[in-house]
Amino acid sequence: MNDDSVKHVPIRAEMEIDLDAIRSMERGTIIDYEKLPNLVYEIDLDAPTMFSMVNGAMINPAKSQAFVCIDNTNDDGSVSAWTMKLEQGDKLGDFMDRVPFGILNKTITGLGATTLELRTQARDSIIVVPTKSLAYNKHIWGEDKLGEGSSMYVGSAMKNIRTSVAVKDIKRYIETDNGKKKKLLVVADSLENVINAIGERVYHDYFLMVDEIDTMQSDSPYRPKLEKVMDYYFKFDRENRSCVSATLRHFSNEALSKESYITTIYENQPTRDIALIHTNYVDDVAIGKINELLNQNDEDKILIAYNSIDGILNIIGQLDEATQANCGILCSERSYSKTSDFLGDAAIDGVLDETNHLQKRIVFLTCSYFAGIDIEDRCHLISISTHNQPYTLLSTGRLAQIAGRCRKGLLSEHVIYDTSPLGSNITEEEFGERLLNKAGKISHVINYLNDLSKGDEDFAVFGQYAESFLKFKAKGKVAKSYPDTIVRKDIEGFYVPAFFNIDAMLEKFNLHHELYFERNALLKALKEDNHKITFRLRYIRKKDHNIEALGHIKDRNKERLAENLQKAKQEVMEWLEKGGEYWREFEDIKRAEVKDKGVEKLYKRFGKFYGYIDPVFLLDKLVENHETKAFSKFNNALVFWLLEETHPFKAHVLATFQYHALATMKGAKPGIRVTTERKKEKMAEILRSQLTLTVSPQWASEFFSCLFETTRSGGTDKIIGLNPIGFPEPIQHFGRDAQLLRLLEIPYEP
Repeated sequence: MNDDSVKHVPIRAEMEIDLDAIRSMERGTIIDYEKLPNLVYEIDLDAPTMFSMVNGAMINPAKSQAFVCIDNTNDDGSVSAWTMKLEQGDKLGDFMDRVPFGILNKTITGLGATTLELRTQARDSIIVVPTKSLAYNKHIWGEDKLGEGSSMYVGSAMKNIRTSVAVKDIKRYIETDNGKKKKLLVVADSLENVINAIGERVYHDYFLMVDEIDTMQSDSPYRPKLEKVMDYYFKFDRENRSCVSATLRHFSNEALSKESYITTIYENQPTRDIALIHTNYVDDVAIGKINELLNQNDEDKILIAYNSIDGILNIIGQLDEATQANCGILCSERSYSKTSDFLGDAAIDGVLDETNHLQKRIVFLTCSYFAGIDIEDRCHLISISTHNQPYTLLSTGRLAQIAGRCRKGLLSEHVIYDTSPLGSNITEEEFGERLLNKAGKISHVINYLNDLSKGDEDFAVFGQYAESFLKFKAKGKVAKSYPDTIVRKDIEGFYVPAFFNIDAMLEKFNLHHELYFERNALLKALKEDNHKITFRLRYIRKKDHNIEALGHIKDRNKERLAENLQKAKQEVMEWLEKGGEYWREFEDIKRAEVKDKGVEKLYKRFGKFYGYIDPVFLLDKLVENHETKAFSKFNNALVFWLLEETHPFKAHVLATFQYHALATMKGAKPGIRVTTERKKEKMAEILRSQLTLTVSPQWASEFFSCLFETTRSGGTDKIIGLNPIGFPEPIQHFGRDAQLLRLLEIPYEP
């Protein structure tokens, strides 16, 4: 390409576009390029595609069977949509020299966007991925294929990287001149460290690529830091940023709809042969299918995508011993100890080697490995979804991602699933509009109150209460899943809608109320994507279902948790004996070591009350009441006990139930009688007036029992004192400004 053959249209030109002419472009067609809009591109009239550059990516002029066309644009050219048809089987790197800016909808898994950005020496790049296993594997690939120092992994400890990568390590890599462009492979949670290490110039000098953005949308409720990536994303220059996915989903964030979109396709889009099996017991059918595939061939490998460690262990436990020895699991580090407890370290270590070959014949994947990893073996694939564990439900996009892990293709693909008729009186679109409207209002009000509270001590207390109330209400819930927050604090300290969480809830809504609502919905959706589907029903009689195997796993889980809690308790006791200073530092160290959700909850709960009550008593009771329902009652009883009697809520409760009259009562067994209906009614009334909460009568009654010590006589309760659990005297009280909506455990009702 030379300067005479290249036509560059200025970014701010205001021109009209002839869409029909562009869509029908062929070699030799005469195009009035000066009538194209305000887009970033270059035209080479002698090139097969006519375009020699689109969104900063230079196009390979040798690709005579490829084409580029503009799908639509606004009048000012500020938003554009392009389609690029690649030559059949090509990777992105065969067609362009770097990842184009904007939203890249690959539509095809394994197209090599990350590989392209690692290879290109046109610029320094930051590549953000959702999981550290993905970041690490891409880094190892780069070091092997492109040479030492070709990239840097930024995240917590992983395999031969023994400690978390610190800002000083990033600076050292940035400042080392090895003749190669800087390529930082960053776990989403660590992007802030990279920004701090490079400084403000990063937004102009580096290209930010957010890979597998749909996975970040889905995982955001479990990892709140994921969406902060987008706060940084919009600080990068428009031509220095890109979001990439092969299974792009709708964005609730309108700012992303204003990005330039590029869709890549083949002349013949990939389709799959999929065997759907609808059943009532997914684990049982999976066991039968695994054994069937094993008997077909002595060497074929089997990949099972199942986002449930208990489900995986249940399946493995019902295979014969020889088969069990050849099973491996690719899961997050948080599940390592649980998995090794049942199967030993051999089931986890080295399951996928550094050449991306499976070292076990049967390998299970959890969601940490659904996207991004490359497997160089051809495998039989089994994907499992069940309503019994809602987090296992797989969208058609997730199924496509999983199928794309085997880069050399699949030997067969089976999807085993059950359904549940969960109806809804609103549509997915209406549900999304409700969430966005609610999130927008709440974030606006919180920001306004915070602004009013600045420098006004009298207003500050009200502002804190209002903020806690609004944050409590800022939730959304789908089916039986836990509620997710729909507002968040951005990197500038302002409350904004949590768009990724809203996207995740919309995905859950679709899974529960549409895709897995009845057995033919998934069949229809996959057929609409032009896949070839075979459909079978496989129902198992209850008496033939092995319920004992899963029961054994759950019993062992309880034993294991009890052991871990006792160990954690002993370590906290030792810390207390040494003076009990710097709890947060101690907690961070221990949480990193244990990676057990139950122990993490123990630490969090202990930290909440540490300093307010005898720590040894607190620790004993937290271990004893570690289950969710038991802890909720313990927590609420302790919070009420720790409140000063002048706190408005406590004073209201004591006055309503005439508690202070006990002191003047005479007789052997003084007490204040209260009927069941009265305690429900009055407790609900107090919660409504003091905390602006509407709760069920059942919960109001349960909450009452957390506050008072009572006896039962003649069909009524008799209040005989406070402190039903027998707490020791507080070391200190929660003050009058204590925010109960943050302290109490209150069920969320949409």
